[in-house]
Amino acid sequence: FAVVWRDVAGSGHRIEHELAAVYDMTEGLGLAILTPRWMEYCLDETNVQRYVQFGTNVFGIDASWPAMDIAREAIRLTAHFLFCTLGLKSTFTEVGIGREHLAQMARKAFGEGTLPGFKPLQQADIERIYEMCL
Repeated sequence: FAVVWRDVAGSGHRIEHELAAVYDMTEGLGLAILTPRWMEYCLDETNVQRYVQFGTNVFGIDASWPAMDIAREAIRLTAHFLFCTLGLKSTFTEVGIGREHLAQMARKAFGEGTLPGFKPLQQADIERIYEMCL
């Protein structure tokens, strides 16, 4: 889990902090809603092996599967754990968040540079991740 969490704690955490600044939401719930979408958005050929490590080590996914299949299953199982096993709300809509502040939050999360992580994120990337959470 630390393989993914290290990067969530960086860029994902900064993205979540804007939710807490605008809405009355706990950090844990914000991260839960954001994390699977952030993982999905960031997945590409340059970082797939990190998802493979996560999926095989945390969820026991068969390492003989194709790397992208392992990565996608790891994302699916992460979402299942958060939303089905733990029973957390799974979307911004479920907690009363709409589109009205997404662009503003993305601007603030972006700051003056690129957010580091599995995939460097720009303002438009952050806004897209927020939209994926609706």
